[in-house]
Amino acid sequence: MKFRKIKEIQKVKAFDPKTEVYSVDEPTKGILFNEVFIPLEKVPLDIIAIGQKIFTVDGARCLKIWQDGILLKTIEKADLLSPSNDKWVWKYYLDKKDYKNYFNILDLEINQLIFKEYIPYKLYVEKNIIIAYDIFEGEIKRINTDTETLWQFTIASLGDSPYPDEEDKIGKFLGITNNYLWIVTNLGRLIALDIQTGEVQKVASPHTTDEKYNYHLNKAFGHIYIKEEDGNLYCMSYNMVTIIDTQTFAIKEEYNFREEDPEGMGQYESVYTPLLQGDYFTFLGSKHKEYGGIGWIGIFDYKARKLVWEYELFPFEERKATRNRLVAPQPLYMSGNKLYIKDIKDNLYIFEREE
Repeated sequence: MKFRKIKEIQKVKAFDPKTEVYSVDEPTKGILFNEVFIPLEKVPLDIIAIGQKIFTVDGARCLKIWQDGILLKTIEKADLLSPSNDKWVWKYYLDKKDYKNYFNILDLEINQLIFKEYIPYKLYVEKNIIIAYDIFEGEIKRINTDTETLWQFTIASLGDSPYPDEEDKIGKFLGITNNYLWIVTNLGRLIALDIQTGEVQKVASPHTTDEKYNYHLNKAFGHIYIKEEDGNLYCMSYNMVTIIDTQTFAIKEEYNFREEDPEGMGQYESVYTPLLQGDYFTFLGSKHKEYGGIGWIGIFDYKARKLVWEYELFPFEERKATRNRLVAPQPLYMSGNKLYIKDIKDNLYIFEREE
């Protein structure tokens, strides 16, 4: 597997790797569709392609929907409910009496709100299952379109926080698979909620103090993703790859990738932002005895258990001279035969596969 760098674009704020649509803020704010520039008052900070449409969101939460470079709709104070749902979006308003945000769902096909009234809960929707949640209260509940509560769960029910001065909170919704909603809490606990009953499965915790709460596994997993093809969880941490069976909540496969591939992955002292893409994890990395920030990108084949491609985008001397480098919040994306990565100065680099 080999890739070559084919393009560098400066001052990119956001991009979609599926379509190569991207936004810029200099010299003029705007968005580019097939290199055709459309000026905008506010630059999009998120660009997501779903089907034939492109959804963009700027810093003021103004959602725009595009198709073939043509603006179809503009919705103020709105955003996507999930990266795969192009039928519903959420809308909100700030109540100046209590300074709380209230949320609703807008059906784009009929241009009507789903709920009769706005509710004081953030929303997550997947497979027409509506989850309302409050991060500060640690409350999660499934509701219907009449906003009736079907079941309710609280983070506090997981047990005492491992830290006396820090409460556990809702962290990240991983998604729904095999009839369970998978969540990682703010303190790293991995749990699964039955979407029909709300019953919790305490799958894993990195904290030894949680052993008394009967977690299936006492360990941390790093970055976790649901693979659509089999519905299982794929995890890559500091030195481990783990696959979790989402039906049995047990480890299906696990290995130390540094030990499996000492000449490849073993060179890396740190691996940042591994991103599951097909049969690979892409990653950013720093090798042993290297300083001055992140300079390497790579692709790890988790089935073959080896590094299949790497590239030093910023050698040490260049990082030292320019202070430019890669940063963990900007992962390496793979789409078709191309790779996409942004540096700390908002330059976008595009690579194309040669073999």
